[in-house]
Amino acid sequence: MDFSIYNNDSSKLNKINLKPDAVWSEALKNNDNKIFESIWKLVDNGDGKIQQNELDLLNKLMQIADKTGGKADKILDNNELAKLQKNINDGKIKEQLDTRFFGTIKGNNIKLENFSYIDKGSDIHLNQLTPTQRRQVEREQKNNEAFVVNVDYSKLALEKDGEYFIEEYKRTKNPDGTYTETPVLYKKQNSGQGRSYNWSEGLDRQISKINIAAYSASNARGRQMSVVLEELKAIGKEAGFEVEEIGVKTAPWVEDYGIRRADGKVLIIDDESASNINNTNKDKLIDENRKNITLSTQGMTASHYKEFQNTVRENDIVHGKSYLEGGNVLNTCLADGTAGAVVGIESINYTLEAMQLDNTPENIEKAKQQIAQDLGIKPENLTFIPQYDFHIDMLYRPLHNGEIAVPDYEEGIRILKETQITSMDDKTKADLIKNLEDLSTKSASIRENAEKALSDRGYKIIKIPCFTEAKNAKINFMNGVGGSSKTGESFYITNKSDYPELNDAIKTYFNKSGVDKIYFVSTQPFIEGMGGIDCITQEV
Repeated sequence: MDFSIYNNDSSKLNKINLKPDAVWSEALKNNDNKIFESIWKLVDNGDGKIQQNELDLLNKLMQIADKTGGKADKILDNNELAKLQKNINDGKIKEQLDTRFFGTIKGNNIKLENFSYIDKGSDIHLNQLTPTQRRQVEREQKNNEAFVVNVDYSKLALEKDGEYFIEEYKRTKNPDGTYTETPVLYKKQNSGQGRSYNWSEGLDRQISKINIAAYSASNARGRQMSVVLEELKAIGKEAGFEVEEIGVKTAPWVEDYGIRRADGKVLIIDDESASNINNTNKDKLIDENRKNITLSTQGMTASHYKEFQNTVRENDIVHGKSYLEGGNVLNTCLADGTAGAVVGIESINYTLEAMQLDNTPENIEKAKQQIAQDLGIKPENLTFIPQYDFHIDMLYRPLHNGEIAVPDYEEGIRILKETQITSMDDKTKADLIKNLEDLSTKSASIRENAEKALSDRGYKIIKIPCFTEAKNAKINFMNGVGGSSKTGESFYITNKSDYPELNDAIKTYFNKSGVDKIYFVSTQPFIEGMGGIDCITQEV
């Protein structure tokens, strides 16, 4: 560092030449400038010695001050120093010093060097606060003193051929009053591209990894996510898969945001289609046949897909023009192992809107072709079924190749009537039975048409007792994750209910349907949010 600085009354110009390992007070003993003294004391970590990172930061500050006068002559007058001090006090200096990297980095191309910057106040993201909260934080920050933040990239452990995403930095306070920030790093998930067999969500697949959102919400769902994570890890030890958190923190429904194509790549909506969905009245896209059952709409993917996109390796992404949410698409294999998919019929309405096409027979055919193209399967292997919920994965589930589990309300009602459920009081049971009977009647023709469409495509229908209805969202066994262990034993992971007798009953039915082992996980807050274990996970 080589600058000249005037003393307090601007009568004398002193040359400042600082070097690492020198003592601040000794190096600046001839200096008589109160503003400069306050700045270097801020930079000093308190040990009195000049560290290289301190010198680098002070040098940047002096360069910024030197440019404010327009001369950049390495002579700092008191006016320039005063402007620098004001920028520090106002907190504006952070914008000029903070060069933290956000986004994708590749393990074979790392060029991140440690640096320091000056901050003021908390590191709260103001855009995530309400106006009242924002004003409160701004008032608190106004009275806070500036402090030095050291950004440390030295401990990044990256695989040479890996892709990672930096979304945020973790800040810790040091004993000397400075702070250290390290990047929170998420490895981008492997898509499954290059697998030697077609992808399915059914039992005839080996899962190597289950991804789950690193969900940070401070509510029941957020707290429960850690419980589900540990339960999945325990199941994975038996079934032969790993569990990994991915960098999705806003909403946990990772199943919806990106869909595995038949080639293993990940289908993610393109920006234009997402914008078209976000700018429309989604109520008009609900199929008329279910309006007397539920009015829940889709559309969350259009709002959150970019966050999920950051978790996928760039070469594995395929952007699609259709609008598909993973919960409304079931990737299947036909009986001969050919890649197929079952799609809720409302995805056609959403795709027409995403592509800005009128609802005509010709355009409906275009939408179907686009959906098949985006999924990477032949159009003739695509099966559209009528739906009576906003996502079909809440009620339908692929089993072995060429098999689909479908909801059987009549059998669910029979089980409820004939089973003594110790933790369910009479009123709760009576209300549940009544609601299921009502739903069974309302959905009868929809279910019949769905089963016909599936049978016509060659799927074998497997009926499973269903206890899921909108007024009681605490029981759902149809939303689950299936696969086979390395020893060939099939397994099914589903949502644990509060009623052990129903858990035992459903276990028996899945066992009879060819599932060797049933696991239950504690997903109650997600079930109550119209989701389940399949909705908060993605399998590789």
